[in-house]
Amino acid sequence: MVAFVHKGITYFRQHGPLGTVQRANAVLQDRMKRVPGGTQVCHSIDRLLCLVQRSLDRSFDRQWGTDTTGVIPLKDLSITSSNAVDGAWYEPAPGKVVAQIMAYLPVDFRRFTFIDFGSGKGRILLFVTAYGFARIIGVEFALELHQIALRNVEIWKRRQQPGNIEPLYMDAVEFPIPSDPLIAFFFSPFKHTTLEQVLANITTSYRQQPRPIALLFYGHRPDTLALFARTPFAGRELSARPDWRRFYHYRSFLFTSAEVAGVSEHGSESSIKTGSSPRLRPVSEIDGQGL
Repeated sequence: MVAFVHKGITYFRQHGPLGTVQRANAVLQDRMKRVPGGTQVCHSIDRLLCLVQRSLDRSFDRQWGTDTTGVIPLKDLSITSSNAVDGAWYEPAPGKVVAQIMAYLPVDFRRFTFIDFGSGKGRILLFVTAYGFARIIGVEFALELHQIALRNVEIWKRRQQPGNIEPLYMDAVEFPIPSDPLIAFFFSPFKHTTLEQVLANITTSYRQQPRPIALLFYGHRPDTLALFARTPFAGRELSARPDWRRFYHYRSFLFTSAEVAGVSEHGSESSIKTGSSPRLRPVSEIDGQGL
């Protein structure tokens, strides 16, 4: 019993109330299969939870008049790329988590180009305008999502200070890596061959022109993490508080080139150092459990 309670508390801390109730409902559904009407009740709870989650997540769109909310499977999108087999469904990244990841980079963002691979409807492109990046680029291969992102950028520019936002409709493997200092964000947009090629493109660009590069990965697949770990960049797992408006909270990782620690114009010491914080764990020390 004690172990069960401890497991429940741990899950609550990781996934919050919505995720915990959803998990409990899934367990209950499995046990209610033989009870008349039990499955229907559990399905109704699931639908209610989804409505609550969607309403909470829509707060960004209510504030700015944009359309970034929703979960859309790839089968409902127009994708011509053969790399669709490696793609994932659309779901906007939680801004609360992204802000915590960015806090590990005390650099002058004005010198950097920000790239969101698998930018979808563009929520993160809008969100990071507050950091003052020299350029903000979104790479998306689903036409419908790209068109929505373009509309969102126009709405954002009318309501905010215009940012240098460039949503691009193209396959990520064909995207030419800019020669600028880079911060690239990956919310598990694709896996396997596609991710391997994109990371190879970034690695080649870096070796041709060494410069500050940071790769931000928010996800849960051990095979994906393994591909990041093969790059020439030093990797760390970060500690980020979950966004309890979501059902699931994934793990956060930061991979940086050797030049990142010295990029701040203000001389502030970078937090990206081996052993500099108990919240940072070298990737070599991270097992594959729970990814």
